[in-house]
Amino acid sequence: MDLKQLMNWIIDPNADVVWAAVGTVVTTEGEQKFMPQTDEEWTLVRNSAATVIESGNLLMMDGRARNSDDWMKKVQELMLRANEVLQAVDAKDADTLFSAGSDMYLACSACHAEYIFSEQGEAKSTGK
Repeated sequence: MDLKQLMNWIIDPNADVVWAAVGTVVTTEGEQKFMPQTDEEWTLVRNSAATVIESGNLLMMDGRARNSDDWMKKVQELMLRANEVLQAVDAKDADTLFSAGSDMYLACSACHAEYIFSEQGEAKSTGK
């Protein structure tokens, strides 16, 4: 499995579960807050957070890691933030889950900004 497959098949779907677990929707009828309600829903979010954490180890393997410095730091940040999600789920704390999920999103975005979007710009500018 290459890096793109790992991201598309394992990390992204599980991160999406975390990000969709809690939030607020504003409609003409007012605010509607949502969060996991049942043990099964909390378990789904917990399992997804654990999968993101363990996927960090896969991101650091030879053949996937882009370098041994910045890449590793960014992956470790992702794992740290996903662990905070896991702790919030274990406490069934929706507010902390929301904040931890946001921090996990920022960790993902920082890595993507460096390793996806900047490389796409380089590919366009160099004609690759």
